[in-house]
Amino acid sequence: MSAADFGWWSAAVSGEPAPVHSDPECGYFKLRDRRGANKQLAAIKRPWVACAIWRDEAGELKAELGGAPTDPDRIWPYCAKFPIPYADYQYWHQHERFPEIAA
Repeated sequence: MSAADFGWWSAAVSGEPAPVHSDPECGYFKLRDRRGANKQLAAIKRPWVACAIWRDEAGELKAELGGAPTDPDRIWPYCAKFPIPYADYQYWHQHERFPEIAA
């Protein structure tokens, strides 16, 4: 994994134009949780969950959604529009919520 792998995400999280295309990009994101009981909720009422896409040592794309492994191609179309800072990603994994909703 190199810093170049996160170039698209770095630009997107900084507010620079980062066009979304069909191939997943490495980075940290949030998306609405569609798993389990949340599947029955209206999309706007589903809680946000952290996810990440990265390359392993062999260069293969990997992804996790809420701490569980998942397919990068499965989450990319949904998370690409919601890049988040790494600090927010870490916060979610510590508290299972994002800083802006901290009580």
